[in-house]
Amino acid sequence: MTTSSTQTHFTQAPPTIYVTEADFEILSNLADAAGRAPGARVLAEEMARALIVEPGEAPLPFARIGSSVGYQDLSNGQIRTIRLSLPRDASIDDNRISVLTPVGAALIGMTAGEAFRWTDLEGRARGVRVLAVEA
Repeated sequence: MTTSSTQTHFTQAPPTIYVTEADFEILSNLADAAGRAPGARVLAEEMARALIVEPGEAPLPFARIGSSVGYQDLSNGQIRTIRLSLPRDASIDDNRISVLTPVGAALIGMTAGEAFRWTDLEGRARGVRVLAVEA
């Protein structure tokens, strides 16, 4: 799938992602306000395809604002555990990643076991596999 407005290319069908209505509003507004930033583009694409659910409706826990997410970076094999944060609360020193970074945007809405791969604007293959999600 290729979207002409962002030049982000998916190397396989992206997994289903889930968001609550409240998070959808916040995340959509953030993506719109951030404009052309690479993470904003990924986040906008993710919100466009997200399935809006109530917190208990998804089949598994899913990554939300404030969730702790264990993931593997598929480009280098590194495993990290981070907390997804709003931009104002992000702190790399405290392992809080903004939902406006490409990785943060890719993780939002994912469930454990799912992988998301894309090619960034510089042509690099990127990907994450979610290992665990805690509220």
